Amino acid sequence: MASNCSSSVYQTSDLIHDFACSPCKDNGLNNEAHFFCVACKKFYCNNCEQLHNKLFRTHTVLGRQNVSKWAGYAGLSPIEICDKHGDKKLELLCEDHDELCCPVCVYLTHRKCQSIKHIPELVDGLKKQTDFIEMPADVQKIIYSLQENTKKKTDSQKSLKDSGNKFRAEIKSLRNKVNAKFDELEKKTNDIFQEQIHKADDFLQDDIDKCTNLTSKLKSFLEVIQSQQYDNNSFIAYRKCMDKMREAENLLKHLSVKPDKSLAFHGDPMIEQFLSGLNTLETLGEIFDENYVYKVNNRSQYTVKIKKDKTKCLISGICELPGGEILISDDNNQEVKLLDSQYQVTSTHDLPDAPRHICHIAGNEAAVTILNKEVHFITVTGSTLSVTRKLTVPYYCLGISYHNGNLYVGSSKAIFQHKMSGQLVKKIYENNSVGNTVERFTVSRDGTNIYIPDPSHHKLITIDTSGNILSTLQDPDFGWTTSVCVSEKGHVFVCSRMSDQVTQVDKEGKNKINTLITTADRLCSPHAICFSKKSCKLIIGEERDDISVFELE
Repeated sequence: MASNCSSSVYQTSDLIHDFACSPCKDNGLNNEAHFFCVACKKFYCNNCEQLHNKLFRTHTVLGRQNVSKWAGYAGLSPIEICDKHGDKKLELLCEDHDELCCPVCVYLTHRKCQSIKHIPELVDGLKKQTDFIEMPADVQKIIYSLQENTKKKTDSQKSLKDSGNKFRAEIKSLRNKVNAKFDELEKKTNDIFQEQIHKADDFLQDDIDKCTNLTSKLKSFLEVIQSQQYDNNSFIAYRKCMDKMREAENLLKHLSVKPDKSLAFHGDPMIEQFLSGLNTLETLGEIFDENYVYKVNNRSQYTVKIKKDKTKCLISGICELPGGEILISDDNNQEVKLLDSQYQVTSTHDLPDAPRHICHIAGNEAAVTILNKEVHFITVTGSTLSVTRKLTVPYYCLGISYHNGNLYVGSSKAIFQHKMSGQLVKKIYENNSVGNTVERFTVSRDGTNIYIPDPSHHKLITIDTSGNILSTLQDPDFGWTTSVCVSEKGHVFVCSRMSDQVTQVDKEGKNKINTLITTADRLCSPHAICFSKKSCKLIIGEERDDISVFELE
């Protein structure tokens, strides 16, 4: 035991009590206290308590059942109370462990420590210690940082609740739109059925009327014939009956080969197939880290060149359909190709000029920009690709993106907003600096931001849908920023053609989070990038006959 430890720690016994009897302690004894007098502010053992009660009958005495109150009544402030041993007073400092101790702490934990000092011995030099003098300022800095973080987390908590309310409203709105669409489909289908039923009913009623009319006439003629009057009327009835008999036989012969009218309902299998492929109405309804740093787990390559291709492929655009199929635009071979979930080409569609970019619209429909100032809308039915309509624009179109009924089409220097009918709404953004300033851009999943690769200046520009520039990011990883994509959860990935790299950027487009794919991954002039919702993979189109698929974790 350290010699400089206060002698009050040890009395006539090495037993350490939570509270020692005050009179016994004064007499050099070490007996455990079982009572505390509020008026005397002293502790008593059983024997001393009996003597105390004879002398001070009006004093309030607390027993062991109220031991938690003893320290407070005894004049101990909360700061003096040992955290480890209830209401024992902190009286010592173990310098070996740099730890405040009560007598119980010393007895149980620090008996072998070499330097234990009594706290009153350390107080005098406290005001001269540099760290003590500087502590108020340091504490204020820490408090400020804690308050700032508390405010930030509180704001995030509020934002999270607001987002939850917003998402619930959007989900409800989407459900109402889906219900309204199904109500519309049901009404149209019922109207078609009613029209078909009416036509079939008229068709059947005509035959019924012919049969009924002949039956009535034959009965009337037969009635005259069977009267046996053998007069002129009998002869006339006989001849007319023969005519109607021939007419009835011809009718029966015609009806015997005439098919009956019936209706059958066959639901569109595409609807059930599409709905069965959905897990939720939206994938953003979970808590996630928007700045989560992705890592590449595996890389694969798949050939997309087919026999009829006349030259090396250049994949200029990629998008994913709800069923997991992939559509790619091949600039060099002027075609759109459909890939299955295993990235095998299953169908192609030739285009009149080079396709520059492609985006998913809704269901199994996509839109592709064509160099000759056109946008073609491609529909996938089974394994068949067909152009359902075309949109002509007064500029050479390159990038394209879609969100909530709005079609955004870009030239090499500007972005225009169109309605789905093709009507121009407005020019959203324009940058007439030297070189190409707009490449294959994309709209964020919530429709608030547009991420624009500026290739000639090696930048990523982020704007809102009103055209206001929110941020500009330039980074050594960027070498001719050619394409950008966004995950379902809002993570942003930028593809650079000259540096052969893919960079992960924060949602605001202000900071680089990670260089995800580097030159070591052997990209070859990447032009297009797509995040697969189905498989959590990045699909990259390059200037060669393969696409690269990177599995993320």
